Amino acid sequence: MPNLLVKPKGTHGKVHDTTPQSAGWGYVGFALHRLNAGDRVSEPTLDREAILVIVEGHAHIQAAGQDWGVMGNRMDVFERTPPHCLYIPNGTDWTATA
Repeated sequence: MPNLLVKPKGTHGKVHDTTPQSAGWGYVGFALHRLNAGDRVSEPTLDREAILVIVEGHAHIQAAGQDWGVMGNRMDVFERTPPHCLYIPNGTDWTATA
């Protein structure tokens, strides 16, 4: 099994990007974006599905041709409130603005 302890690539922007290829997995990947207020990130899903999880803070989400509004209901990962998440089908784009 590959080493699952992966250090972040920085403190801002896309700080984690684990692909099935880099992890030696068959299907699942993982990316973590750390954004400041006003920052925007956008990616295509291509041939893969995605689940956006707002772990901490708020973000305005546009995905799969729809405006999903502002998502996120906790300001700290240690709050007992579950995070908001949104399924994004393959072949679509998504954009999150913090």
